[in-house]
Amino acid sequence: MTTLAKEKVETHDVSEDVGQAYGEWFFNYMKIFGRRLFEWFMVYMFGYYSVSFGWLMAPLLFLVLRDKRAKEKKIKFDIIRAIANADEKDILQEFQRFANLPSWVTFPDMERVEWLNKIIRQLWPYAGHYVKDLCKYSIEPSLRTALEEYKLSGFQFEKIILGDTPPRFSGVKVYDDTSRHEIIMDMDVAYAGDCKFEVSVSKFKMGIKDLRICGKMRVVMKPLVKQIPLVGGLQVFFLNNPDVDFNLIGLADVFDMPGLSDILRSIVTDQIGYMMVLPNRYPIQLVEDIDVVELKCPLPAGVIRIHVIEAHNLMKKDVGIMGMGKSDPYCILHLGAQKFQTKTINNTINPKWDFCCEAMCNVIRRQSILIECWDWDANIPGAKNDDFLGRANLDVQEIWKSGEIDMWVPLSDAKSGRLHIRATWLELSDSAPALDLQLEEIRALQNTTKNPLHSAVLMVWVDSAKKLNHTPDPFVRLHVGNTKHETTVRQRTNDPVFEEGFSFLVRNPKTQELQVEVVDQKTNTVQGKLELDLNMLLKEKNLEIVSEDYSLSGASGGLAAIKLSLTLRILKTALKTDDGDGGPKEKDVPPPAKVEERKPSVETTLEEVMSSAASPLMHMLPSATDNSSLRHRPSVSNSGMHGLGRIELSVKYGPRNNLVVVVHQVQGLQKEEDGELPDPYVKLYLLPDRSKDSKRKTDVIKDECNPKFDERFEYAVSPNELTHRRLEVSVINKKGLLFLQRSSTMGQIHMDCGLLDAEKVTQWYDLAPAMDEEEE
Repeated sequence: MTTLAKEKVETHDVSEDVGQAYGEWFFNYMKIFGRRLFEWFMVYMFGYYSVSFGWLMAPLLFLVLRDKRAKEKKIKFDIIRAIANADEKDILQEFQRFANLPSWVTFPDMERVEWLNKIIRQLWPYAGHYVKDLCKYSIEPSLRTALEEYKLSGFQFEKIILGDTPPRFSGVKVYDDTSRHEIIMDMDVAYAGDCKFEVSVSKFKMGIKDLRICGKMRVVMKPLVKQIPLVGGLQVFFLNNPDVDFNLIGLADVFDMPGLSDILRSIVTDQIGYMMVLPNRYPIQLVEDIDVVELKCPLPAGVIRIHVIEAHNLMKKDVGIMGMGKSDPYCILHLGAQKFQTKTINNTINPKWDFCCEAMCNVIRRQSILIECWDWDANIPGAKNDDFLGRANLDVQEIWKSGEIDMWVPLSDAKSGRLHIRATWLELSDSAPALDLQLEEIRALQNTTKNPLHSAVLMVWVDSAKKLNHTPDPFVRLHVGNTKHETTVRQRTNDPVFEEGFSFLVRNPKTQELQVEVVDQKTNTVQGKLELDLNMLLKEKNLEIVSEDYSLSGASGGLAAIKLSLTLRILKTALKTDDGDGGPKEKDVPPPAKVEERKPSVETTLEEVMSSAASPLMHMLPSATDNSSLRHRPSVSNSGMHGLGRIELSVKYGPRNNLVVVVHQVQGLQKEEDGELPDPYVKLYLLPDRSKDSKRKTDVIKDECNPKFDERFEYAVSPNELTHRRLEVSVINKKGLLFLQRSSTMGQIHMDCGLLDAEKVTQWYDLAPAMDEEEE
């Protein structure tokens, strides 16, 4: 090519670049001009039609909040991306001015892995195909199901661009005191990539970009095998919910404002938690001949029973007439992907929740229970407009080592406030006789907490089904009580292989059952179903049934079957000693048989020693100032443990699917303040129904502190429904005549109908202070 021709080509290229740059500038200018013109036009129209000033301020307020949020997000995103792209030496030099150093600097047991980041940076361009398959075949079905609850259908990925910025690992720890058949590795991962995902929902196109994920990831290599690659499989998961954020593009950018964007982010966070935040794991099988049940659905290490009792001196967030008022506090508890929330106590800074929940714990080390305290404000559902009151963290390993902790925890990130927390570690036992002891302990707690408690853990492994009809797209739906799990869908097959496992908390294996349904996704018809009584597992060796074929009822031809493995484990209160080594020696999951019994401390009282022989849960007595204890010990005195009296009841579930309650008598009721004798009667509700149909009551006995009733009542209730019901029994003082009558609750008990003992029908119960009706 001649020199003149080269000059023409270069001139043409430069002119094209200049023209393109000018075009982009003109387009952006016109976009800004059009936006400003529209804003001024709207202001003019509001004034022309005399529209209320509030209709103008509301969108302006949203725009201001959106801009503020966008700036905060950009700062965080720029920091993470700078870390991901910078050299390690530059990071240390830059961060020497701050306390936020990489974990391998601040924690001696975390090792630097710059070599790993270099390898990932080179492999990153080849990871696009794997991410595309993961999004299309794993994430897309889950998100489609989640969005259908919000009336948004047809979700699918249109474009998946991974970008050039890989994730960065700032520190790695490999444990050297685990089982010899596994390797456990923890990593701090941060990703702030230039990725771009475009999706379509209900015929509208939108997307996200600039995805940011930060969290603690664990990789478990198990089992170790004797052939290459020496590792049979991997389990990849986050110990707790990672910090996730992203920017919306396309049509979704309209919804990127406080309230609406929080709903979208909560959906994405929940789906990540469903995939790979404990107790959920992302398994990768590397070798064919291994135990896939242990890889994909291992037994949990135990269960933690958490009592959020009360709080003291919380911050005042509500504004009253005379200045700062009080707060409307509630707590949210997180253990991995598991989430629990207390009720809201209005207008107080010293709330008493008496909230109890149970969470399955799969690992012990480096996992913590996060408790956040919030002040409730009326807001858009799903939005986070509530005021933050502080947070507290409980180390799972400390709970496991101690067996039980009972303490006041100061709130961090708050000017004032502390929480009273009790947490008990429950082991998993394969001994059927341990069930009766656990049921007794739960019955002792049912009077002071309305939350359902559990006595066992059920693990269900869904292996496969066979000889289904009409070549469906089948999946399996499992029910135990109110808990439901579903397998993934297998496309166009009569003999699907699922190989998925699920865990359930069971209230009472003697009365509950497992319901199994094989459903065709295309037609939403049931291909076959199965009901298994969990009581049969109590008669099996080690409480297990391995690879059993069950015929499915309701299937045409009667040949359809499903292969299941069932494992039942009884919850057992753990009593431990602190061996001082900072954790279990042999493996991360402590075997139940090797739990040592704690020795009473110097402060142990005589009553503690005596009660510990009868019930491990009652080993540690509350202090004298603890008025909100969840423990309940039947008293031999007429006044009961609360000084309100006691009631004798016979409660039995009959063969005609009827709950029979006989109110015999009440003893030890207190006189009124003026010394007048009460006029008591007993009122019953089968909760959660508090209607007239559920209400039963005895006759009124005049002027009596020890009334005898001997009245019988019945409720028609099915066996499945019985496990969700609670019997509320209240002793009411009805004093006065006609319009001068006054009624007050003298005492109350709550009975969990799912925990009824057929061998102990007639019993005495100590009356407790009445719960608020709004709690139910």
